[in-house]
Amino acid sequence: MSKLPPSIGPVTSAAVPTAAPTPPGPLAVRVKEPSIGLFYWVVTRLSADEHTADQRIEASDHPYPTHEAAMDAGAACLKALKTAGFEPQPAL
Repeated sequence: MSKLPPSIGPVTSAAVPTAAPTPPGPLAVRVKEPSIGLFYWVVTRLSADEHTADQRIEASDHPYPTHEAAMDAGAACLKALKTAGFEPQPAL
């Protein structure tokens, strides 16, 4: 999937890791609306440190017409990540 526009927010770019260099934290699905009526979902790994940006794992490559549609698609991606064996460890 492609990168989101810069207006989406402060997340770092990363592909789905095969072997994470640091212990992964919990995952979250967020929906952003950089322009009115254009909704994008983002799956991020939550940072254990509040001063560190969350790490982007995956994101939509096109906008969705509603917040609900974007959230449903993001949740499906999260489910696919779990099915593929991407199991984050609890945050320390």
